[in-house]
This record gives sequence, structure tokens and C-alpha cells, in this order.
Amino acid sequence: MGDDESPDKVIREREFRLPSGVDIGNLDISENVDDSKKSQKQDDAIGGLFDPFAEPDGGLPGSVNRDGGVTSPPERDLVSQLSEGGEQRINWILMVSMIVIYSAISIQIGRVFEAQIGTILLLFLAFFGFGLGELWVPKERLRLLGITWVIISMKVLYGLSIELRNWGVIEDDLLLGIVLLLLVVVNVWIAYRHDHDAIAAQSTLVLLAIGSTAGTEFGELGVAVMILIATTILHGIAINRGSGNLASLGIASSNLWIGMHAITPQFSAGPLQVLPVEEPLLLFLLLMIVTSMNAYMATVFSKNENWFSKGFEALGLGKPGLWGVSISLGMVGAVLAVASNREDLGYALGMVTFLGGAFGGSYLVVRGVRSSRVSQPLLITATILTIVLLNDNYVNASLGVSAYQIFTAIGAVVTVSIILRDQSSVSDRVLWVGSVAVLSILVLLVPTDSKSDGDGGFVLLGTLSLLHIGTAFLAFRRNSSSLTGVTVILPWSWIVIEKIIEETLRTIMIANDLNGYDGIVHLEPLPLVIYLSLSSLLMFLVNSKMGDSGVNLASGFVGITEISASIRDSGLLNLWSIGLWLPMLTIVILAQFDGLNTFSLVSLLALISALHIVSFAVGLRSSGEEGIIWIVAITYLTIQWKHGLDEWIIVLMCLSISSILYFGKDAVYGLGIGMVAVPMLVYWTGRDPSSGLSSPKWISDLDSAFFFDSIFDVEILAVACTIVVLSVYLPRAEHMENMLRPACSALILVVISSILSLESDNALLQFSSAMVFVFTSFWLISRGEIRSELKTIARRETVINMASESGLSPGLGSFSSYNPKVAEMEQLRRSRREFSDTEDITELLSSEITHTPVVGMVVLMIVLLTGILSSAVLEIGPLILVSTGVFCCATVFLIKKRTKGLELDLPHIFGMEMPIALSVTGVCLMLLSAHVFPPGSSPRQLLDMAVACSLILVLLMVSLLEHKNLIDRISIGIDWFVIPLLFTRLVGGALVGALPLPFTVDPFDGETLEWTMPWVILESILVMCVILGFWIERRGNDNNRRADGFGSGVRSLAIVMMSFGPAGILAASSSAVQSLRSSRPSELGIALPGGILAIFALSIWNESLLDWFGEIVLISGIVVMIGCALTVVLNLPKWTFTLAADGHIFVITGAIAIGMIGDFTLPVLMIVMSTEIWIIGILQLRKGFRIWGLADLVAGILCFLVFASGDIGQNEILLGMTVLAVELGIVAWLGIANQDELLKD
Repeated sequence: MGDDESPDKVIREREFRLPSGVDIGNLDISENVDDSKKSQKQDDAIGGLFDPFAEPDGGLPGSVNRDGGVTSPPERDLVSQLSEGGEQRINWILMVSMIVIYSAISIQIGRVFEAQIGTILLLFLAFFGFGLGELWVPKERLRLLGITWVIISMKVLYGLSIELRNWGVIEDDLLLGIVLLLLVVVNVWIAYRHDHDAIAAQSTLVLLAIGSTAGTEFGELGVAVMILIATTILHGIAINRGSGNLASLGIASSNLWIGMHAITPQFSAGPLQVLPVEEPLLLFLLLMIVTSMNAYMATVFSKNENWFSKGFEALGLGKPGLWGVSISLGMVGAVLAVASNREDLGYALGMVTFLGGAFGGSYLVVRGVRSSRVSQPLLITATILTIVLLNDNYVNASLGVSAYQIFTAIGAVVTVSIILRDQSSVSDRVLWVGSVAVLSILVLLVPTDSKSDGDGGFVLLGTLSLLHIGTAFLAFRRNSSSLTGVTVILPWSWIVIEKIIEETLRTIMIANDLNGYDGIVHLEPLPLVIYLSLSSLLMFLVNSKMGDSGVNLASGFVGITEISASIRDSGLLNLWSIGLWLPMLTIVILAQFDGLNTFSLVSLLALISALHIVSFAVGLRSSGEEGIIWIVAITYLTIQWKHGLDEWIIVLMCLSISSILYFGKDAVYGLGIGMVAVPMLVYWTGRDPSSGLSSPKWISDLDSAFFFDSIFDVEILAVACTIVVLSVYLPRAEHMENMLRPACSALILVVISSILSLESDNALLQFSSAMVFVFTSFWLISRGEIRSELKTIARRETVINMASESGLSPGLGSFSSYNPKVAEMEQLRRSRREFSDTEDITELLSSEITHTPVVGMVVLMIVLLTGILSSAVLEIGPLILVSTGVFCCATVFLIKKRTKGLELDLPHIFGMEMPIALSVTGVCLMLLSAHVFPPGSSPRQLLDMAVACSLILVLLMVSLLEHKNLIDRISIGIDWFVIPLLFTRLVGGALVGALPLPFTVDPFDGETLEWTMPWVILESILVMCVILGFWIERRGNDNNRRADGFGSGVRSLAIVMMSFGPAGILAASSSAVQSLRSSRPSELGIALPGGILAIFALSIWNESLLDWFGEIVLISGIVVMIGCALTVVLNLPKWTFTLAADGHIFVITGAIAIGMIGDFTLPVLMIVMSTEIWIIGILQLRKGFRIWGLADLVAGILCFLVFASGDIGQNEILLGMTVLAVELGIVAWLGIANQDELLKD
């Protein structure tokens, strides 16, 4: 039967594979077209290292589209990559920690004990480790732990030999070197016995260390010879074992070692002296020979697995090839050697030449070029040039140039010729990485001095400009997004990095009373502004072709958090966006560190803004205009705040934002107009800039001219800019769907410019600003509100007619009667706190239809803004609050009546109707401004706070009118009373202590009217809020809105922070009871700290309670940690995290309050908590808890190292190390022994 069906099966499969039409993709020519791209992507030398400029195919998971979005999620996001095999990584960390701590123990034993006892202890520890290795290495599950103990044992033996020299048993350094070499032989033999590279790798560093200390007996030549011998032995072992691990380690460590000897002065390592290699020819030849060996090894082992590549893969950074990762690490050491000789430019460039020749030739061979085609010209040239180097004196006398300059010239020509000859084998990735490397080397090597001592950076910046032009040309030529990326990013990023490093080093040196650090790069403003302007133009040109290519940092972060998803989808990381915010950030940093003058600063800001606005206007960039507005505005405001330049910033902001608004969408008008007003507001505050910038003389002369000075007054510019913005906004306003935000922003802008004009003596200017205000207000009222009301009513009538004609009803009903709109509205009402369930289909379908009373909102905003400004200027805060608040209450009441009369609903903000939310916010801002700005304000005079509390209470009572779901509305009202007042106190306390901060109030230490009465009124209202909230929770109406209890917990914490004790204790107790009753751990997690904070608030006015506060917190923490342990016994895992987190907070806080930070007690407590958390993580199979336990352990160690007092003896330190080592050993053993069960987590 199977035989009968087989032909049909073949036919069916063949039919399935046949296309339905003419498929051009089936033609053979497609294979040839993709070959170049395939070779570009498959670079065996570099490997799969994470490439920020990668261009994944549109169908690949995690690929970033041109709009910054992702079509399909990646198969594994970064968290999954880090979590996969995470248990092995944790065990690996433990074993590495064991190696470190046991090595430290061996050193500490040498400090504490004499030779006989110390030798016995160290030998016991070494043979104990060898015994565990013999026992565990043959077992597959415990093999890695056994290897770890063997490594520990060898380290103990190495340490013992050094301690024997310190004790005087070994009498001279030569004998010590012989002993260490014998131990290296033993080390290699054990590595072959157990067949593991990790054991052999230890001999790598020891051999190089022996080579470093050879200078004690044989001088610099001995160091160089020993390093060469050590490198040869290491590579020989790698070849013998066929080990990519040892090959990559030898390549990286040998060059790093040479770089260390080149850049560091002489220093001591125990009894041995480490000498620098200062002889130029010796260092040059040593680095050249070792580099040649390393290039050969990298070529031979380019396809082998190695530790470094696996480490990058474990971090989610891709998997680079052995060639790429080992050469990159080795280049770090080589660059150190180059940098140490940067004064001799020919010598340093000679090093760069042979590094480029060796590694460039190696790269070409790995990429498939025949080895003889590369090696023959390089070896012949190197041999001839080495002979030239050995006869430097003769060459210099004969030709007048040094042998190193000849080496550089000829070597560079040969190297570049070889690379250009086979340039088709060079991938884009190598080109952009190479451009970064070339830039780094040029910055290090090319000298730049101030204009008085040198060229001011013209040579360096000119050379870098040629480099950027070259990458831009290649980007066009090769259609390469990666080269486009470096053209956009590199000119700005290196300046930022250099400035950060320079300032960091300068700060460190000043902190340590060392001489000031002047940096290595000194750039004058003129060449710098030319360089950055050219870079901006190059950015515009290359982005015009490939600017929508993304820096693919977002594809690995899909699904982690909403924040990362927003960054991913915002287009923030495509090249157009980077080409805006990165230059702006660079300009801010340069201005902060006096790298620019006023002319260069304004010129760069104008140029960059103009380029991006033009790109947006002509449609070259797909990212939205909102991002441009934010970045431009933040940059301008930062410059104005730090450096002044008010006139320039106001004009630039106006022109930039107006241009964007003219070509942009309606949705950004509110943001854009508001941003134009901010520089005027900053100027109105009268703030003096903290750091002025120098100006060219012709700028200063122009400023002093009478005509220029009178025309370009800030007040005149403010009114003119307001007119410009309104001329763009008003013609478009009547066609906008949502008028509220742009109308508010426009009126705020007009009010601010009018205030500025009132401060001037120009009557014409004042009249003009008044007319602008009148015209704008009249236009908005006459053209906007009626149209908005009619449209809203029409929408509602449409919904009502649809409901009556369709016969819809709420609820799911049968499948045939299911209506998606009904389901959507039901879900909307369930997700919004202000809505209640309804059976009225008309009310259900009109849930999202609201009317925004623009005119009423505008009136409220003007009144509130006037009140805020009056409170800031006049010292009659309570009176202003009463008058303004009463007017707002009446206005809000009228708005509600009119809206309900039209059978419309008001829009809501966080559950509260918008006019009431605006009024509450305005009352809080008036309270804040009355205490922050007036010079005579006092945080001890709080009658206005009592008035504000009363007004807010009245407004919230108004919010309950005309609503059916009063219980839900009461809950919202409680939040709107507590949260705004809390934020007001926090901001006021942070700003010059204008208002009392939470937990600092003694309500009975002050005048009755101005101090005690306001606090009593506030406390009474808070108690009422707690009682109402508890009653609502008991009825269960608010439970469905706050299913996890987090909202109720936050509300109780806010009440605790507002209260001076009683209401806080009541709120925390109520929240804790409700969390236990409703089984909501998150609410308890907030309620417990809230209770402690409430006790602290009570202790402020109760000194006897304050004396015992630390003990109360510590005991509470211990009790909570005991409860956390009981959750394992009682099988209540949902409560474990809450209790563990609170227990940590209480124990650490209580211990610090008592004064345990300077001794062993706090580290011991941390280790005890670490043990408990780690055990819980194992028993409950919770990986996060096991990581938490590790973090506790690290924190305990750091706490001891940082805060331990100096009188702790060596014996105590040894004891502490021993305890820690024992714990690490036990945990590592248990973790590996139970690894199969833990991997199921």
C-alpha cells in the first residue's frame, strides 16, 4: 500500500513546491547577485560580534524597520539570552570568587603566621585542593568544581613560593625564579593530566610574570627575552593541544604585557622589581616579533572556539571569532606601547605600521587570500627594514632622517598596497572598525597645543576631516549603512569621550592634591567649529541617502519593558535621530568645558538645527517632528541656563520651532508653542548664567552699537517671536481637531511676552503686546469653542442613533450577536477608574465621547497663572489663594453645569475631570510659588496651606456632583487630595526648604494660627481619607480597580508622608489589614515600610521614641526575615519576595541607625540574609533569589572593605576570609550537585 501511494506523494510534494506564476526568484542569476552581500555578512575573522550597524533582512526576527519599529520579535531577546544557562554562569561566578578568596587567604596566612606554621597550612590547603580535584574531575557533574580546586591549589603553591622568599627561606630572587619555573612545569603537567585548558591558562600569566621580574637579575634585555620565551612557550602549548583558548589568551596577554612594560615606571611586586622597557629599539623589535607571532597564531586558530568569544556571547553581544576578539584585546596593549612613545611621531607611527601590516595581512589570509601572496612581500619588506633599524645611526647621518621614519614610509606603502590589492575581501565591518582605530591612534599621536604654543588642532582636525570624507565616500560607493553610521557618529562621539576622560582624570588628580591635568588634546574654537560644521554637512549628505538605517541596539530588547519598547519604536536610534541629539549633546559638553565661544556655539546650533529642519521639510527623514522639537528645545534651554545668550536662544528657538510647526502635524503645536515660551520665562526669572563664554572682538563691538542694542532687546524679540509663532498657528487652529493644548500654549506664550513688555519702558511695545493678547483671545473664543461643541454633540447623536437602530445590548451574548464595539467600550470602562458598569447601551457606546471646554479651560489657566505669578511676587499668599480659589470653584461648577446641560462628559486626567484637575494643580502651584519666590516667605507660616487644603477639599466635593458612581469617585478624590499636596511639599522642600519636608514636622512647636492649626486641619482631613478608603475597601468596590493592591499601598504611603504620625499609623495599619484580608502581597510590602516611617514621624515630636527607633527597625527587620523563612515552611511563595525586600530594608537601615557600620556586625547580618535568600532560591526554584543571595554576599564583602575601621587586626581579617571561603565552597558544591533541578527554573 505504501508503494502504491509513493508516486502520488512525490507528485503532491512537487506541486506544492511549484510557483503559481512566473517566479523570477527561480532564475539562476539570483545566486550571483547575493554573493557579495553574503561575503560581507559572513566575516570569519570578525565572527558574529554584535554590530550596531547591522542591516538584518526585513523578515529576520528583531530587525529594525525604517520607522524604528520591529516587524517580528526576535527568537530570543537579551533577557532570554542572559537567562539561558544562567545557573551555570552563577556557579562559574562562585568558582571564580573561590579562586580569588582562597588566593587572598594564602597571602593573609603569610602575613599572620611564621614560616613553619604558614608552610604547613598552605601545603595542607594545596593538597586538600588536589585531593578534591582527583575526586571530582572524573565525575562529569562536578568536573568544573574539581578543576577549580586544582587551580586554587596551584595558586596556593605559587603563593607559598613567594612567601618563602619573604620569610627568607629562599635567599635570592634567582632561586625564586627557578622555583616558580618548576611550578610552571608542574602546572602544565597537571593541565595535561586533567586535560583542561583552564589549568594550563594559569601558567600563561605566571610565565609572563616571571618574565617581568627577570629584570631584577638581567635588566631590560632579560625582561624582553623572557617575555619572548614565555610567549613562544605559550603558543607552543596552544599548538600542541590544538587549543583556541590558550592561543587567544596568549595573543591578548603578551601584547598587554608589553604595553604594561612600555607605559609603567619601575615598581615592586613583593620582593621582586618590575622594570620598564625603555630602550626604543629593544621595545620596537620585541613588539614587532611578538606581533608577528600573534598574527600567525590568530590566522592558524581563526576558526577555533575560545573563552573570549563565549564570554561575549554570554553577555548577549554576539560571538566574535578568535581572530577578532584576540587581536582586539592584543591591540589594547600595543596601543599602550605606541602611546608611551607619542613624543617621537616617526617611532610611534612605525609601530602602527607593523601592527597594521601584521594584523592586516593576517586578516586577508583568514578572509581567503593565499598566504604566500600576503606573507612574501611583508616578510621581505620587514627583513630589509629591520636591517635599516639596526643601522639607525648610519641612516640618520647619511639621509638626515631616522630609520623609524623610513620604516614608517616604506612599510605603510607596502601595507596599503597589499590591502588595496585585495580590498574586495575586506568587509564593511572591518572598514568602520578600522576607521575608529585610526581616529583613536591619530588623537593619541598627533600633537595639539593651544594657538600660542602650536597649531590649535588644525593638523589633527584636518586629518580627521579627511578620514570622515573618506568614510562618507566609501559609504556612497559601497552603499554601506555601517560606514554611514561612523560618518555620522564618530566626529562627535570621540570629542565627548575625550572630554569625559579629561575631566575625570582632572577631578581625580585634584582630589588627590596632584598637579592639574591639562589633557592631551587642545583645540581652538575656530578649527573646531570648521571641523564640526564639515561633519554636520557630511552627516546631512550621507543621511540623505541612508539616514533611515538604524543603529540596531533595539532589536535585542523586544519585550523587556514598555520603556525599551518605546525607545525601540521611537526611531531614537536611527541615524537621523543620532545625527541630531549626539551633536547637540557634544555642543553642550564643549560649551560647559570652554571649548567654544559664543560665535562658534551659535553657528553650530543654527547649522545643525537648519540641516535637520530642511531634512524634515523635504521628507528625507521619517522620524517625527516631536523628537526634533524636544532635542532642540532641551539643548537651547541648557545653553541658556548655563551660559546666558538670551537673545540668540529666543530667536533660534522661535525660528526653529516655527519652521517645524509650519511643515509638521497638528499634534505637535501645543508642545512647540510651549517650548518657544520657555526661554522667555527663563529670562524673566532674572537668573544669571553660571558660566559665561568668551566672544570674538567683532561680536563685542556689534553688541555695543546703539542701533543693534536697541533693536535686539529681549523684550522686543519676545514680542516679535510671539507674533511669528502666532502667524503660523492661528491660520491652522480652526481646522484642528484638538485645540486645548495648542490654545493653552499660545495664551501662555502671549501672557509671558506681555509681562516682559510691561517691564520695559517702551509704550509702543506694551500696546502691541496687549493687542496681540486681545486678538488671540478673541480669535480662539470666536472660532474654536462653538465648533468643538457641535462636533461633540454630533458624534454623540450618531452613537445614539446607531444603538437604537441596531438593537445592541451590553454583555457578550451569543456569538452571532457579538459586537466588537460593545466589547471594546466594556473593556474601556473596566480599565478606567472614573467609569462604572452600566446596562445603558447608549451610555456604554458614548464612553469615549467627551467635550473639552476650551474657553473655560483657558479662563482657568489665565486666572491660575495670574495667581501663581502674584503669589511669587506679593507676600499675601492666603488672600490670593482665597480669591483665586473661590473664582476657580465657581468656574468649575459652571463648566460642569453647562456640560451636563448639553448631556456631555468632561475629559478626565488620572480619573479626575480636567477642569478640576487643573484647578487642584493650580492651587498647589500657588502654594508652592508663595513659599519659593518671595524673599520674606517662611516655611513656618503655613496658613496658606490650610486654605489650600480647604479649597482642594471643596473642589473635590464639586467633582462628586452629577455622578452616579460616588464610591469610585470618592476613591479618586482621596488620591487627588493626597498626591498633589505631597508633590507640592516634596518640591517645596527640595527647593531651598520652602516647605517642610515629610518626617520633619513637630506640629506643636510653633504659633497656633500659622503652624499648629494648618497641621491639625491637614491631619484631620487625612484621617477622614483613611477612614473613607477603608470603608470603600471593605465594600469591595475599589478592589476590582486595584487587584494587586499596589494602588492602595501607594495611597497609604502618600498619607504616611503627609502625616505627622497618627494618620500615617492608621493608614499603614489599614493597608496591612486589607492586604492580609485580600491576599495582596504588594500592598503589605508598601504598608510595612509605611508603618516604620509613621513611627519615625511620631518620633520627631517624641524624643523617647526617637532614642529606640534604630532598635525598633532592626528588630522589625529580623522578625520580617523570620516570616520570610516561614513562607517556605508554610508553602506561601507569593509572600516571600515582599517579606524579603522589607526585611532587607529594615535590617540594613536599623543596623546603620544603631551604628553597626564600622564593625563585623553588619557584614555578618548581610551574609546571614544572603544564606537565607540563597536557600530559599534553591528550595523554591527561584533563580532571582539565588542571584539576590549572591548580591547580598557581594554587598557584605564590600561593606566590610569600605566601611570597616582601621583597628581590625590581621587575625580577624583572616577569620572573615575563612568563613567567606567556606560559605562559597558549600554553596558552589550544593549548586552544582543540584544543577539539574535548578536548570528547570
